[in-house]
Amino acid sequence: MRRMLLCGLAVVAISGQVVRGQGLEWVNAALPERAYDFGTVARGSQIRHAFPLVNRTDQEIRIVDWRTKCGCTDVKVGAKVVPPGTQTTIEATIDTSKFLGYKPSGLTVIFDKPSFVEVELNLTCFIRGDIVTSPGQLDFGTVRRSEKMPSTSLTITYAGSVAGWEVTKMKTQTAKVKAELRDLGRSAEGYSMYSLAATLQPNVENGFFKDEVTLLTNDPNMPAIPISVVANVQSAVAVTPSIINFGGVKAGQSITKTVLVRSSQPFSITRMTAEDGGLQSSESAEGAKPAHQVTLTFKAPEQAGPYHSVLTIETDMKDEPAAKLKTFATVVP
Repeated sequence: MRRMLLCGLAVVAISGQVVRGQGLEWVNAALPERAYDFGTVARGSQIRHAFPLVNRTDQEIRIVDWRTKCGCTDVKVGAKVVPPGTQTTIEATIDTSKFLGYKPSGLTVIFDKPSFVEVELNLTCFIRGDIVTSPGQLDFGTVRRSEKMPSTSLTITYAGSVAGWEVTKMKTQTAKVKAELRDLGRSAEGYSMYSLAATLQPNVENGFFKDEVTLLTNDPNMPAIPISVVANVQSAVAVTPSIINFGGVKAGQSITKTVLVRSSQPFSITRMTAEDGGLQSSESAEGAKPAHQVTLTFKAPEQAGPYHSVLTIETDMKDEPAAKLKTFATVVP
């Protein structure tokens, strides 16, 4: 018995460098990235990174819990249950306002499907105390679509020793946010100060949005300052529920479910299109109204395995992107 126990502990110790548990073959494919280094960042900044989680198995992947390695780290999981052939993200945000120098952090994610396993996702950064951002990121909060998109701003203060320190250039990751930098001169203490303002653009997608503004400086020790941009853009048209799981369906069998498409003002559904012909949709009653009942009928194909399709719902609401409804099923013999 003792010999068997020692062998078991040895296996756990070896696999503990990355993950802990049994049946670990799927982990490397599902989580190809398990460590990220932010490099040098400004104190006060909210730095975030999203680890992709891709289900390449024929079973669902389920997250049951997670724990952070530091109280400065916040975690957002896109979906706890990930059906076969789909993906989500595990996003971690570090608040750098209370630390200086090298800072390791991260989290441990606990799965119970396809097998029980604990996976460590590690984050590192070096926090500069002579550059401070207030607040730590450009956060728009919850945004409802309108003709005038919202703006937000923050202040950058430099208290370092580089003579004539300045921001020489600015760039954004995408064209979905417009940024403007303004030189505020010097503070009462003689520190260089800048104001950074950002405005969301109409082409931003619905849902959780993130971008990054990079400020390039003439400091050779910190030539780039990353600034996170986040928003939760809410659609004028919502589908409830937003995800349909038909569950296990026998080959050739049909199953029907109903969803509600609604808005704060009357509208008409102009078109509904599914990625796959096995998914059919119909509206209970046409015409302009605040809520529409849509019936979905899924006929399972003859081939067994995971199934997923997206239903696109277009409306007559001006400048409103089409609503998306994700559907999943497992076709059984």
